[in-house]
Amino acid sequence: MGHALRRGAIAFLAGMLLVSGPGLARLGAEEDAEAFQKRVNAAIDRGVAWLRTQQQKDGSFPGLSEDRTDNRAYNLMDLGLNALVILTMAHGGADADDDAVKKNLRFIEGHYRGDPRKGSWNLAGDGKLTVYVASTLILALDALHDATGGEPPQVAMDRYGQPKAPKPCKCKYPKRVERWIRELVDFIVKSQDATGGWRYPGNPIASEEAVTDLSNTQYALLGLAAAARCGIEAPPETWRKAAEHVLREQESDGLDGTWWIENPAYDPAGTSDRFVDAGQGKVRGWCYLPGQVALPTGSMTAAGVTCLALAKERLWQMGALEPAFRSKIDIGLRDGLIWLGEYFDVSRNPEPSGAAALWHYYWIYGLERAGSKTGVTFLGKHDWYREGATYLLAAQQADGSWPQAGADGRPADHTESAITQTCFAVLFLRRATAKPPIPMVPTFTGGGDK
Repeated sequence: MGHALRRGAIAFLAGMLLVSGPGLARLGAEEDAEAFQKRVNAAIDRGVAWLRTQQQKDGSFPGLSEDRTDNRAYNLMDLGLNALVILTMAHGGADADDDAVKKNLRFIEGHYRGDPRKGSWNLAGDGKLTVYVASTLILALDALHDATGGEPPQVAMDRYGQPKAPKPCKCKYPKRVERWIRELVDFIVKSQDATGGWRYPGNPIASEEAVTDLSNTQYALLGLAAAARCGIEAPPETWRKAAEHVLREQESDGLDGTWWIENPAYDPAGTSDRFVDAGQGKVRGWCYLPGQVALPTGSMTAAGVTCLALAKERLWQMGALEPAFRSKIDIGLRDGLIWLGEYFDVSRNPEPSGAAALWHYYWIYGLERAGSKTGVTFLGKHDWYREGATYLLAAQQADGSWPQAGADGRPADHTESAITQTCFAVLFLRRATAKPPIPMVPTFTGGGDK
């Protein structure tokens, strides 16, 4: 009996030593992650509940127009904001049968196709449809009908150990929704500028080089990518032209920067460093307009990274990604990700001068898109999701919303309403951007791939 007790005591002590070392650290991290996720889920629920309170009698959500007393005095971008709300509600758990969603979609379609009895717009028939509206509509419709089940398709390996491009998901859109998405995809493809990008119409901010901007280009590609997952595909040339355009608009040079990756041997209770130097690149970002007429910002650099990741994924899946072009995209991705790590800051939309650019929450949601589409967990040495979510949890208001930009005295744009901010915050917290079948992050392990 004594020997058995001693053996049991030794086993118990050994177990305690294991738990008190690396095992305890891992257990603590898992428990912390679970508690943190509960807080995130509660914040999402409160944010979506607040959005529901903002719906108006006609089914719409207050848009960008200052005067909504006249139904025809309507900002053409407002339908995009309404689609953004539907996208957010879908990721918050609403489906196509939700009463608030159905009421809003009736409002959107009434302005999209026109209802003479109500004197509404006919965006599709009158040439007033914009790429932003078309793209956000695709994203909203795709999310509502969950065409792919929310998971990327399974990837098999070829005989050389390389991933094979998966086939598109079998489309599960209702026929009517599928026809609408095909119509929107066709519009986006035909709206592409000869330079490869897209543009917000009527924007007074101009560039001498081209009538495009990176923000609208990002939305165009996000919409096309959502439709493509269900087999509604834009031509390879559309994607290649877009990638070439985005590569041209990245800064041509920059400071030397380090490509950090997480150490595979890292253990929270050990002595090894968490990050290892995987080589050198350049700190190269993007700005809003062609020609680099201003300093790069976090929001636009995240957009550039997202565009390249989207193009890389689509070209690979279509069998149209040549090795040389893939290398160019990977170098652009690497340097863009290095920029995001170098200037990482979730408390503002960063730029190299140290000033805070406009569109702070647009930057935060852009951060989610860039992180999700590339498959990275860290930017530099920053856990981008944990830091961004921590910031947003602290910034949420008592009513469940996030504050209108400018409430803290910083410069703001009129588009940064509480509704827009709340949508961007919820979409970040939900990690709403569809993941690719395999990470689109470059796999450089040395410094010679410049």
